[in-house]
Amino acid sequence: MNYSHTQRVPKGLLTAFGAVGGVATLRTPGLVKPLLGATMAGLLYTFRSMTVSIDEHHVNIVFGDWLSLKQIKLAYIQKVETKRMCPLSGWGVHFVGDGWLYNVFGLDAVRVSMKSGKTIYIGTDEPLLLASAMREAANLPEIDPTEREEELEVDSLTS
Repeated sequence: MNYSHTQRVPKGLLTAFGAVGGVATLRTPGLVKPLLGATMAGLLYTFRSMTVSIDEHHVNIVFGDWLSLKQIKLAYIQKVETKRMCPLSGWGVHFVGDGWLYNVFGLDAVRVSMKSGKTIYIGTDEPLLLASAMREAANLPEIDPTEREEELEVDSLTS
């Protein structure tokens, strides 16, 4: 099972982040200005998109064109389910209480439970398709279609 999908941050949002970063850079004194400007430009360039791909043995997460941050062995996956993240979970790469989140935009994600007990959340704009592709690649049972509606429930702020 080969799967690959790139999710992109909307251009308007990138422009807004760039404008805020530009103003912050202009207001920075002295020699810090070029360093801050280059850092902001690099972050915007890198985190403008995220590609999730599945090959015979791994799920790969790549930000932008070059930053490969995560590779998950299919043999170590125990369970895959879709999840609607709390808006406070945010975007980027960070710990969200019970696992690491990899996301560039939006609230939909796939929750990957590992045999080791660890949890990984992969943000995506096509959660059902990614979850299905991961289940197929990892030889996991497909979820009953009646359960799919319950899968995308919004995560409460208390969990």
